[in-house]
Amino acid sequence: MRQPEPLDSIEELRLFLDFAVPLCGADIAYKLRKWGHSREQAKNWLRGEAERAGGSLGENGDVVQFSDGRPRSGRAQTRVVRTASELARGVAAAALLAQMEGKSGVEAFGGFYGLTAGPAAADTARVQNGEDGAVGGATRGTSPRGPAA
Repeated sequence: MRQPEPLDSIEELRLFLDFAVPLCGADIAYKLRKWGHSREQAKNWLRGEAERAGGSLGENGDVVQFSDGRPRSGRAQTRVVRTASELARGVAAAALLAQMEGKSGVEAFGGFYGLTAGPAAADTARVQNGEDGAVGGATRGTSPRGPAA
C-alpha cells in the first residue's frame, strides 16, 4: 500500500495555524488577565507581539513556505519551529487586538481567526470592558467567503 502524498507547505501551514492559533490565543489571554495590564497596555503588548511575528516571518518565511519534505534537524529544524511558533503567536495576538478594537478577528493565510459565528461563543469570547483589560480567546471561525479550509 502506498503512502499518501504529503500536503503542500501552504496546506501544512494552514493546518498548523488552525491548531496553534486558538491555543496561543488562550495562553495570551490568560497571561494578560494574570498580569493585570490596563486596556491600553494590553493593546500595546499585543501590537508588539504581532509586529515581532511579522518581522520573524519576513526574515525566515522561506523556511516555512518552501520545503522539500525532508526531515530537518539541528539549526534548520529550530529555525522552522521558532518561525512557525512566532507566527502562530502573532496571528493570535492580532486576533485578540482586533477583538479589543471591536472587530471579530483577522484573516491570515486564507483562514479567519477570531470570534466564532455563534452568539454563545461571541458572548463568552468578547473583550471584557473592565479596568484590567482582560481579553477572550481567539478561535477559528469562517471567512466572509465561507468556511476556511
